[in-house]
Amino acid sequence: MPNKITPMPEAIENGMLIPTLDRQGWIWLYEDEITKAYIDYSEQTKGTMLEIGAGYGHIVLKVLDKGARVIANDISDDQLDIIKNRVPRDQQPRLKILEGRFPEETDIPEKSIDGVLVSRVFHFFEGVKIRKSLHKVNRWLRKGGKIFIVADSVYRTIFKELIPTYEKRVTEGVEWPGLIGDIRKFIPRDKLNPKTQPKMMNFLDPNILRRELSYAGFKVEISSFLKYPCDPEFARLDGREISGAIGVNKY
Repeated sequence: MPNKITPMPEAIENGMLIPTLDRQGWIWLYEDEITKAYIDYSEQTKGTMLEIGAGYGHIVLKVLDKGARVIANDISDDQLDIIKNRVPRDQQPRLKILEGRFPEETDIPEKSIDGVLVSRVFHFFEGVKIRKSLHKVNRWLRKGGKIFIVADSVYRTIFKELIPTYEKRVTEGVEWPGLIGDIRKFIPRDKLNPKTQPKMMNFLDPNILRRELSYAGFKVEISSFLKYPCDPEFARLDGREISGAIGVNKY
Protein backbone atom coordinates (compact mmCIF):
# COMPACT_ATOMS: atom_id res chain seq x y z
CA MET A 1 0.00 0.00 0.00
CA PRO A 2 1.47 3.42 -0.95
CA ASN A 3 2.31 5.86 1.83
CA LYS A 4 -0.42 8.35 2.57
CA ILE A 5 0.49 11.86 1.40
CA THR A 6 -0.02 14.62 3.95
CA PRO A 7 -2.56 17.07 2.46
CA MET A 8 -1.34 20.53 1.49
CA PRO A 9 -2.90 23.25 3.70
CA GLU A 10 -5.33 25.70 2.18
CA ALA A 11 -3.99 29.05 0.98
CA ILE A 12 -5.04 32.19 2.87
CA GLU A 13 -4.73 35.96 2.35
CA ASN A 14 -6.23 36.02 -1.15
CA GLY A 15 -4.41 32.81 -2.03
CA MET A 16 -0.96 34.29 -1.45
CA LEU A 17 0.12 32.39 1.68
CA ILE A 18 0.18 28.70 2.61
CA PRO A 19 1.41 27.66 6.07
CA THR A 20 4.27 25.18 6.19
CA LEU A 21 3.39 21.75 7.54
CA ASP A 22 5.24 22.43 10.79
CA ARG A 23 3.34 25.72 11.17
CA GLN A 24 6.62 27.57 11.67
CA GLY A 25 6.42 29.76 8.59
CA TRP A 26 4.70 30.44 5.30
CA ILE A 27 5.04 29.55 1.65
CA TRP A 28 4.55 32.77 -0.34
CA LEU A 29 2.96 32.27 -3.75
CA TYR A 30 3.39 35.79 -5.07
CA GLU A 31 5.70 35.82 -8.09
CA ASP A 32 7.96 38.85 -7.96
CA GLU A 33 10.17 39.98 -10.85
CA ILE A 34 13.14 37.85 -9.76
CA THR A 35 11.06 34.68 -9.53
CA LYS A 36 9.51 35.39 -12.92
CA ALA A 37 13.01 35.88 -14.35
CA TYR A 38 14.00 32.47 -12.96
CA ILE A 39 11.00 30.84 -14.64
CA ASP A 40 11.76 32.61 -17.94
CA TYR A 41 15.42 31.59 -17.70
CA SER A 42 14.42 27.95 -17.26
CA GLU A 43 12.50 28.15 -20.53
CA GLN A 44 15.47 29.72 -22.31
CA THR A 45 18.00 27.15 -21.12
CA LYS A 46 15.84 24.01 -20.87
CA GLY A 47 18.62 23.11 -18.44
CA THR A 48 18.84 21.84 -14.87
CA MET A 49 17.31 24.20 -12.32
CA LEU A 50 17.61 23.98 -8.53
CA GLU A 51 15.09 25.46 -6.12
CA ILE A 52 16.16 25.81 -2.51
CA GLY A 53 13.23 25.58 -0.12
CA ALA A 54 10.78 24.43 -2.76
CA GLY A 55 7.81 24.35 -0.37
CA TYR A 56 4.86 22.71 -2.09
CA GLY A 57 6.25 22.97 -5.61
CA HIS A 58 4.43 26.05 -6.91
CA ILE A 59 7.48 27.18 -8.91
CA VAL A 60 8.72 23.62 -9.53
CA LEU A 61 5.57 22.89 -11.53
CA LYS A 62 5.96 26.03 -13.62
CA VAL A 63 9.59 25.28 -14.43
CA LEU A 64 8.80 21.70 -15.41
CA ASP A 65 6.09 23.07 -17.71
CA LYS A 66 8.82 25.13 -19.42
CA GLY A 67 10.66 21.94 -20.34
CA ALA A 68 13.54 22.22 -17.86
CA ARG A 69 14.81 19.66 -15.37
CA VAL A 70 14.29 20.50 -11.69
CA ILE A 71 16.05 19.60 -8.47
CA ALA A 72 13.61 20.40 -5.65
CA ASN A 73 15.20 20.91 -2.24
CA ASP A 74 13.44 21.19 1.09
CA ILE A 75 14.03 20.18 4.71
CA SER A 76 10.57 18.59 4.95
CA ASP A 77 10.13 15.07 3.59
CA ASP A 78 6.37 15.52 3.76
CA GLN A 79 6.45 18.69 1.66
CA LEU A 80 8.70 16.98 -0.87
CA ASP A 81 6.20 14.11 -1.03
CA ILE A 82 3.49 16.66 -1.82
CA ILE A 83 5.64 18.05 -4.65
CA LYS A 84 6.19 14.57 -6.11
CA ASN A 85 2.47 13.88 -5.89
CA ARG A 86 1.63 17.14 -7.70
CA VAL A 87 4.00 16.59 -10.62
CA PRO A 88 2.33 14.91 -13.64
CA ARG A 89 3.57 11.42 -14.42
CA ASP A 90 5.07 12.40 -17.77
CA GLN A 91 7.20 15.08 -16.05
CA GLN A 92 8.44 12.88 -13.21
CA PRO A 93 11.66 11.85 -15.05
CA ARG A 94 12.73 15.52 -15.08
CA LEU A 95 12.24 15.93 -11.31
CA LYS A 96 14.85 15.10 -8.70
CA ILE A 97 14.21 15.40 -4.98
CA LEU A 98 16.98 16.69 -2.71
CA GLU A 99 16.04 16.48 0.95
CA GLY A 100 18.25 18.28 3.46
CA ARG A 101 19.10 21.53 5.15
CA PHE A 102 20.84 24.02 2.86
CA PRO A 103 23.78 24.44 2.64
CA GLU A 104 25.05 22.01 5.29
CA GLU A 105 23.25 18.87 4.12
CA THR A 106 23.10 19.49 0.38
CA ASP A 107 25.67 18.66 -2.24
CA ILE A 108 25.58 18.73 -6.04
CA PRO A 109 28.35 17.99 -8.55
CA GLU A 110 30.34 21.04 -9.60
CA LYS A 111 29.36 22.82 -12.82
CA SER A 112 26.23 20.69 -13.16
CA ILE A 113 23.31 23.13 -12.97
CA ASP A 114 22.14 26.15 -14.94
CA GLY A 115 20.06 28.14 -12.48
CA VAL A 116 19.26 28.35 -8.77
CA LEU A 117 16.35 30.01 -7.03
CA VAL A 118 16.88 30.92 -3.37
CA SER A 119 13.62 32.63 -2.47
CA ARG A 120 12.79 33.76 1.06
CA VAL A 121 15.60 31.70 2.58
CA PHE A 122 18.62 33.94 3.16
CA HIS A 123 16.83 36.27 5.58
CA PHE A 124 16.74 33.32 8.01
CA PHE A 125 20.55 32.89 7.82
CA GLU A 126 23.33 34.63 9.70
CA GLY A 127 25.94 36.31 7.52
CA VAL A 128 28.56 33.56 7.58
CA LYS A 129 25.95 31.05 6.41
CA ILE A 130 24.87 33.29 3.53
CA ARG A 131 28.49 33.51 2.39
CA LYS A 132 28.99 29.76 2.65
CA SER A 133 25.81 29.22 0.64
CA LEU A 134 26.81 31.59 -2.15
CA HIS A 135 30.26 30.07 -2.54
CA LYS A 136 28.74 26.60 -2.67
CA VAL A 137 26.18 27.60 -5.30
CA ASN A 138 28.92 29.23 -7.36
CA ARG A 139 30.71 25.89 -7.55
CA TRP A 140 27.52 24.10 -8.60
CA LEU A 141 26.69 26.47 -11.45
CA ARG A 142 28.00 26.10 -14.96
CA LYS A 143 29.80 29.10 -16.47
CA GLY A 144 27.12 31.66 -17.26
CA GLY A 145 24.66 30.01 -14.88
CA LYS A 146 22.59 32.26 -12.65
CA ILE A 147 21.46 32.52 -9.06
CA PHE A 148 18.15 34.25 -8.37
CA ILE A 149 17.69 35.62 -4.83
CA VAL A 150 14.57 36.92 -3.12
CA ALA A 151 14.76 38.06 0.52
CA ASP A 152 12.73 40.10 2.95
CA SER A 153 13.75 43.67 3.64
CA VAL A 154 12.86 45.50 6.83
CA TYR A 155 10.54 47.84 4.94
CA ARG A 156 7.23 46.28 5.94
CA THR A 157 4.40 47.70 8.00
CA ILE A 158 4.79 45.01 10.62
CA PHE A 159 8.44 45.98 11.21
CA LYS A 160 8.19 49.77 10.99
CA GLU A 161 9.61 50.30 14.47
CA LEU A 162 12.81 48.51 13.41
CA ILE A 163 13.50 50.78 10.44
CA PRO A 164 15.24 53.64 12.33
CA THR A 165 17.60 51.18 14.04
CA TYR A 166 18.30 49.45 10.76
CA GLU A 167 19.07 52.69 8.94
CA LYS A 168 21.29 53.88 11.80
CA ARG A 169 23.28 50.64 11.58
CA VAL A 170 23.66 51.11 7.82
CA THR A 171 25.02 54.62 8.38
CA GLU A 172 27.45 53.28 10.98
CA GLY A 173 28.74 50.65 8.55
CA VAL A 174 27.45 47.60 10.45
CA GLU A 175 28.12 44.58 8.23
CA TRP A 176 24.73 42.94 8.81
CA PRO A 177 22.43 45.77 9.89
CA GLY A 178 19.29 43.68 9.63
CA LEU A 179 20.34 40.88 11.98
CA ILE A 180 17.69 40.68 14.72
CA GLY A 181 18.17 38.02 17.40
CA ASP A 182 14.55 37.84 18.52
CA ILE A 183 12.10 39.03 15.91
CA ARG A 184 9.09 37.58 17.70
CA LYS A 185 8.88 40.40 20.22
CA PHE A 186 8.23 42.85 17.36
CA ILE A 187 5.31 40.92 15.88
CA PRO A 188 1.88 42.32 16.85
CA ARG A 189 -0.21 39.49 18.23
CA ASP A 190 -3.29 40.83 16.44
CA LYS A 191 -1.50 40.21 13.11
CA LEU A 192 0.37 36.93 13.60
CA ASN A 193 1.07 34.36 16.26
CA PRO A 194 4.73 34.99 17.21
CA LYS A 195 5.18 31.29 18.00
CA THR A 196 4.67 30.47 14.31
CA GLN A 197 7.55 32.74 13.28
CA PRO A 198 11.30 32.01 13.33
CA LYS A 199 13.14 33.67 16.19
CA MET A 200 16.04 35.17 14.25
CA MET A 201 15.86 37.17 11.03
CA ASN A 202 18.51 38.90 8.96
CA PHE A 203 16.80 41.55 6.84
CA LEU A 204 18.71 42.21 3.62
CA ASP A 205 18.92 45.10 1.19
CA PRO A 206 20.18 45.39 -2.41
CA ASN A 207 23.57 46.75 -1.35
CA ILE A 208 24.21 43.75 0.89
CA LEU A 209 23.13 41.30 -1.81
CA ARG A 210 25.36 43.04 -4.34
CA ARG A 211 28.30 42.92 -1.91
CA GLU A 212 27.86 39.25 -1.06
CA LEU A 213 27.38 38.15 -4.66
CA SER A 214 30.58 39.98 -5.59
CA TYR A 215 32.47 38.38 -2.68
CA ALA A 216 31.38 34.95 -3.91
CA GLY A 217 32.66 35.63 -7.42
CA PHE A 218 29.41 36.42 -9.19
CA LYS A 219 28.83 39.16 -11.71
CA VAL A 220 25.81 41.10 -10.44
CA GLU A 221 23.17 41.39 -13.12
CA ILE A 222 20.62 43.14 -10.93
CA SER A 223 20.15 44.00 -7.27
CA SER A 224 17.21 46.15 -6.21
CA PHE A 225 14.22 46.62 -3.98
CA LEU A 226 10.96 45.14 -5.21
CA LYS A 227 7.41 45.84 -4.12
CA TYR A 228 5.03 43.35 -2.60
CA PRO A 229 1.65 44.61 -3.84
CA CYS A 230 -0.53 41.76 -2.59
CA ASP A 231 -2.24 41.09 0.69
CA PRO A 232 -1.60 40.72 3.59
CA GLU A 233 -1.39 44.38 4.59
CA PHE A 234 1.32 43.75 7.19
CA ALA A 235 3.68 42.63 4.40
CA ARG A 236 3.46 45.95 2.53
CA LEU A 237 4.81 49.43 3.14
CA ASP A 238 6.30 51.63 0.42
CA GLY A 239 7.49 49.46 -2.46
CA ARG A 240 10.73 48.31 -0.80
CA GLU A 241 9.35 45.18 0.83
CA ILE A 242 11.56 42.70 -1.03
CA SER A 243 15.26 42.67 -1.86
CA GLY A 244 16.01 40.81 -5.06
CA ALA A 245 19.15 40.03 -7.02
CA ILE A 246 20.48 37.97 -9.92
CA GLY A 247 24.10 36.87 -10.05
CA VAL A 248 25.95 35.27 -12.98
CA ASN A 249 28.74 32.70 -12.58
CA LYS A 250 31.77 34.12 -14.41
CA TYR A 251 33.94 31.00 -14.49
